[in-house]
Amino acid sequence: MKNLIYVIVIIACAGLIVFGLVKKEKPKGDSAAPTVASPNTVPSEIQKTAAISTSTAIGQNVQHFRPDTIAATDISSVAAAQTAERNFQITPELLAKMYLIDKYNPGICYGAPVAVPQSAIDMLVDSNPPLVAFLKQKYNLTSDLEVYNKMKQLQAVSLTETASSKFNFTFMDGQCRNLVYYEGVVQVAGSAVTATVANQTSHTY
Repeated sequence: MKNLIYVIVIIACAGLIVFGLVKKEKPKGDSAAPTVASPNTVPSEIQKTAAISTSTAIGQNVQHFRPDTIAATDISSVAAAQTAERNFQITPELLAKMYLIDKYNPGICYGAPVAVPQSAIDMLVDSNPPLVAFLKQKYNLTSDLEVYNKMKQLQAVSLTETASSKFNFTFMDGQCRNLVYYEGVVQVAGSAVTATVANQTSHTY
């Protein structure tokens, strides 16, 4: 009877050992429960892409067309030009030069007559907008060439101040091949101007 019990115990132990071995060799993947992604979980690749897109969008300099900015710039330029015209000073020197060119109307052609390049006209006219505006109004000038000629007349008169509002003057009346040289004294008293020619010399070429 004891022998039978020993045999049963041995068989039971052997069965447990075999069952344990079979259990151990079974693949773990079959028994693993499927992983369910959380609805709030985003794959790392998508997160990186989103981060790059966001940083690029934030870092970009977006330029907007603002017509009001252009209009403001134009308005400020016009206002600056108007201020310059209002601040334009009519000096005794300018009065003396205008008196001389009004009285003698000196020409500005020295030698053979040539056409004035447009670039030269533009350069001189653009150099002093307040003076240009004043000359256009005073002499009723309508073209840049007329303004150019009047400015060249003014430039041709040379003044040397000898006393308050009193000047020695020189200028050349250039009529192409006929030139007349003037020198004398001009004096300004308020808006009144007087001039005396001390020397006048003519040359023909």
